[in-house]
Amino acid sequence: MIRVALTALSTFLLFACGGGSSSDSSEPTGVTMDEISVRTLGIDLVNISGMSADFYVKESNGASSLFDEDNKVFSVTNFSSYYHSISWTSATPMKVDIGTQDTNSQTAHALQEDITMNNKEKLWAIAWSDEGALTLSTNIQNPSPVEDKYRLRIFTIEDVTITVNSSAFSVTNLSKGNFSNQILLDNCNKELILGANQINVCDLEIGKSYLLIVNGEDVLLAAEEK
Repeated sequence: MIRVALTALSTFLLFACGGGSSSDSSEPTGVTMDEISVRTLGIDLVNISGMSADFYVKESNGASSLFDEDNKVFSVTNFSSYYHSISWTSATPMKVDIGTQDTNSQTAHALQEDITMNNKEKLWAIAWSDEGALTLSTNIQNPSPVEDKYRLRIFTIEDVTITVNSSAFSVTNLSKGNFSNQILLDNCNKELILGANQINVCDLEIGKSYLLIVNGEDVLLAAEEK
């Protein structure tokens, strides 16, 4: 059975023509949402590190340190995710820094800096353990649903050989910490093979796009790309 990620939601608003400034209010002072061109992006913060992980997000040109408490978004338990949205008003793309640390000891850290995102883009930010070291991997989401098909991408925490035995046949070697290209399955059973294991994706909804997070042999977590 595939575990499908259940996602909580947050919203973070940046209202400044030349950059970003945070606000606890849903309405910026002196201007309404209808009077400005608001751009938005989203970040799915996913934790498969084996421990609870805190996630931090800030605008790259901000003065504060990434791991300042004010930049903390959420503590995400293992095998869980949290959706964080950002809004801004300048015409330029947004550059963000994302970090994670273990919730309990707060001694293990990982980060990705200067991630450029455009309006309406969404990002995967996945905390995972690489031989015991907390690691963070990011990738722009790429949903491409096909009616009556299973559209998949794969992120792996171990090196894996991916075999697709559907209407199109392919074999791909994917190194740990990387995201695959799109995979298309006609049927949910016996068409996807990780290493020597046939993977059943019948728990997923046909006609949607998913990211499968795998350990080289099995699916740890599935999350919809949308």
